[in-house]
Amino acid sequence: MIGVDAQQATLTVDRTGVTPGVAFEPFGDPKRAVFHLTHGYALTRDAETIRHAWRASASAPGQDKKGSAGDEEMGFLQTQEVETVQFFYAGEKRNHGSVVVDVAPTVSPRVCLDSEDNLDPWTSADRIVVNGIWKAKTGDHPAARCPLRLGNLQTNKPNFLFHVIDRRHYVTVLTFRLGTQFIPLRWFKWSVAHNVMIRWVGGKPVVRSNASSVSFGEVKVGPPDSLAVRNIISRPGRPYGNFVTRNAIQGVVVRDLSGLTAKTEWFVNVPADFWT
Repeated sequence: MIGVDAQQATLTVDRTGVTPGVAFEPFGDPKRAVFHLTHGYALTRDAETIRHAWRASASAPGQDKKGSAGDEEMGFLQTQEVETVQFFYAGEKRNHGSVVVDVAPTVSPRVCLDSEDNLDPWTSADRIVVNGIWKAKTGDHPAARCPLRLGNLQTNKPNFLFHVIDRRHYVTVLTFRLGTQFIPLRWFKWSVAHNVMIRWVGGKPVVRSNASSVSFGEVKVGPPDSLAVRNIISRPGRPYGNFVTRNAIQGVVVRDLSGLTAKTEWFVNVPADFWT
């Protein structure tokens, strides 16, 4: 065993240029809105590319520089908490009605591990030990999607996206695994809040306003300050945040209508020039 010198662990985060953005895809004939982070996102006629919007790197010396790594490793774990996910739609005319899709109440659990099957339970496979020094890297680029058009079951008319509110919170934890024990070394919080209004011009979506934001907290030592996060980090496993959220959105929009409310008139906050 090499172990880890937890006191000497370092964690740096590069979040340069990370701002919220909006895209409509596919290019030329959009069917969906994508709420992304501008750094690392590209949409062309041929492809949509999403790379890490921010990156973090960490290192920590081992306790035994001459030892051989056993059942141990250092990497990043991350949790996602869904606060609010709401999509609002309106028809071309006031009597074509409006629709709200409220996803968050169907997301369960609200806080869960943010990983994928091929990385379980980590956020990245980029972790090594070289000459007794543990090194790990991670990054992320959360992107939310929703259809630009939904049918209104009350008016039997198409309704079009006009407002999106999507707020999610993350905790990224540099963690040392020793056998089945997961030991948090450093951590930081970050949040993404999309708040976008859309209008339609000539049958095409245009961003009216974008009051979205991204925030990063400072790197802190030891275990995270949230009991829910600490419990997940101590025994990381399914369900994964992306899977839970995607399923909830698809469930509300496509199958389970419990989170969907349709009205026969516009919501009061639909701008008069929503459709021109």
